[in-house]
Amino acid sequence: MIRAWSAAAQRMAAGLARMAAGLAMSAALGQCLGAAPAGAAELDFAPTDYVLRSDDGQDVIGRAHFSVTALGHDQWRIRGAYRYDNGESDIEEDTVRVLAGAKLPQLVKSDHAYFNADGSRDREGRADIAAGIGTCTTYVNGQAQVSSAHLNFPADTFSGAAVVIPLRQALKDGETGKIEFHDFNCVPGPKVLAVSANPQPVAPWPYYPGGLVQTDVKPDFGWLNLIVAPFLPEIRAWFDPADDWYFVGGSTSRYYKGIKLMMVRAHHKDAVITAAPGDAALPTVAPAATPAPPAASTPP
Repeated sequence: MIRAWSAAAQRMAAGLARMAAGLAMSAALGQCLGAAPAGAAELDFAPTDYVLRSDDGQDVIGRAHFSVTALGHDQWRIRGAYRYDNGESDIEEDTVRVLAGAKLPQLVKSDHAYFNADGSRDREGRADIAAGIGTCTTYVNGQAQVSSAHLNFPADTFSGAAVVIPLRQALKDGETGKIEFHDFNCVPGPKVLAVSANPQPVAPWPYYPGGLVQTDVKPDFGWLNLIVAPFLPEIRAWFDPADDWYFVGGSTSRYYKGIKLMMVRAHHKDAVITAAPGDAALPTVAPAATPAPPAASTPP
């Protein structure tokens, strides 16, 4: 009986770890989202750069660049471009709607695609809130293995970089207890899961100046946390209370069983990126509902 529980717990933890890793890896958008006050007509965000470092912080392994584009009077697209020194890359596009009188923007759709060094797709996760559909795809020898499901998306559902919206807003509101919301992710199939984060007291972080607030992010499964906690990776995100709660860094894995890494905001005086890191050369997320392998000519 105990052995069966242990095996089940490890299988659950494997999926949850992938979801949790996506959470923190995608948390590179603190200034971009959550900055808009209630009823705001736009998102207050300038292009922001992050340095990707090895898990121990010693080596630079890549760069990331985030920007926001207005799609209309109430919708905005957040684009994240990750480029790794080994040639691999990620492209993330999240669309949110800013509603008059609402405390938080609402997610419209999300797409995060991972590319191999040769430009071929490795995996992808998509959420279409209006259609109520989540899709997770992995590519094996160039062939798409698709898992799709009809899902109920609560109003506080976020995904990808957009998960920073409720985190940052809660900190701006002065909350010090558990921050709760929902997250869409592939675990490994499409799921909407409860998530919680626990802010820590202000403390220094070696990779960014000033006193910062660390938040530990993880799936919230109530008493089941006791079973799966030992198998979950350490997921952390840091915010700067002296800079309007700017998101300044995170520690996680690229995805479950992927490389462990750290992301650190390029501080103004140390910024090394003046534009997107090869943004134009990176793949573009296709609008098709069902992902397809990219053309052979698509650059990484």
